[in-house]
Amino acid sequence: MSAKISFDKYCGTGNDFIVLDNRTGSFDQQDQALWQRICDRRFGVGADGVLFFDNSDEYDFEMAYLNADGGEVGMCGNGARVLTSFAKKIQFDKTDFKFKTRDGVYSSSVLKSGLIKLEMTQLSEINTIDVSDLITSKDSFFMDTGVPHCVYFLDSLDNIPLIEWGAKVRYDKRFSEGANANFVEIIDEGHLKVRTYERGVEGETLACGTGATACAWAYRELYKQIDHIKIDVPGGELEVLFEDEKVYLSGKVEKIFSGVFEV
Repeated sequence: MSAKISFDKYCGTGNDFIVLDNRTGSFDQQDQALWQRICDRRFGVGADGVLFFDNSDEYDFEMAYLNADGGEVGMCGNGARVLTSFAKKIQFDKTDFKFKTRDGVYSSSVLKSGLIKLEMTQLSEINTIDVSDLITSKDSFFMDTGVPHCVYFLDSLDNIPLIEWGAKVRYDKRFSEGANANFVEIIDEGHLKVRTYERGVEGETLACGTGATACAWAYRELYKQIDHIKIDVPGGELEVLFEDEKVYLSGKVEKIFSGVFEV
């Protein structure tokens, strides 16, 4: 007997997600083959990953995230911003949210402009691993922003072999669960261009929120202590803000459509 899965499709600055209301706990998050199929861009809905909106006894909601390969990831910055937009639809009288992920507890807000702002709280392992030998670059940096990220500053991103370089970083043996690779071009003071190879997607994504945060942090450490950094990604524009010793990721979220997937 076939079953039907109702879903919403959202996009956070080019990062697209299937969003599932899982407050009844009806979805089997361990069914890796099912989520791979739904995320497939030819035979499924097509997405970078699946977001589960779960109940929480202590917070506004819990977030679970699976990459397109069906594997669970502790955090996704753009995914968290998308789920905040989804939470606003359900709890329409709220603009500020606190929620739990597998990686920790986060706070987010729906701004009057409509942008979604997320506090990035899980920032660790700052430059604890030397990654300069993997890619020839002007400067390199490593940190964990809920997901491990390698950052490489280059003169231009136009013709780089991103898939080749990204896979080299992602599968290097020094990363037990793999790492994302970010390539950065400095456009102007406080203005970066970023392209990201994301593990689990195993290719370039149009945006990566945790990656944008890592790139902004690296820029401040290596080049200029500035509090507002604009980041151009293939899917649009993100901003990373440093305010009162806190770090925020901000950007646009759009609902694309709703649908039903038959399995």
